[in-house]
Amino acid sequence: MEFPNFLDPEMLYSVATSHGFEYWLGLGINLIVSTIIGGLLLVIITQVVSHIFSEPTSPENAFLVTLIANVINYFGVMGLLVSFVSWMPLAGLLVPVLVWIVLIKIFFSELSFLHSAVIGIIFYALTIFVIPYAVGYVANIISI
Repeated sequence: MEFPNFLDPEMLYSVATSHGFEYWLGLGINLIVSTIIGGLLLVIITQVVSHIFSEPTSPENAFLVTLIANVINYFGVMGLLVSFVSWMPLAGLLVPVLVWIVLIKIFFSELSFLHSAVIGIIFYALTIFVIPYAVGYVANIISI
C-alpha cells in the first residue's frame, strides 16, 4: 500500500476541484451544525456523569472535542486509521470508539479512565444514531 503524499500541490488541487462548491459548502455547514449539536449533547452527558460520580468537569472543551471528531470523520482520517488495523476483527467499530475515548480523556483529563470510556462509548452511539437525525431536522428547519 502506497501512502499518499498530502503535501503534493497537484494532488490537493485535484481533490479540491473534484467536487463543486456546493459540496464543500454543504460539508462546511454540516460540520458546523453537527459540531453545535454534538457539543451540546456532550456538555449534557459530561455534566450528568460529573454529577453522578462527583467528578468536577469543565464543559468548555466539549465543542472542541466534537469539532476534532467531526473533522476526523468527515475528511477521511478515520478511514485511514481503520485501514492500518484492518487485520483486527471489528476494527471498524473499535477504532472510532477508541478515538472518542482518547479525545474525551485528553480534553476532560479530570475524569477517570473508566468514566471517559463510558462517555466515549455513549457518545459514539449518539454520533451514529442521534446526531445525524438531529442535523437533518435542523437542516430542514433552516432549509439548507
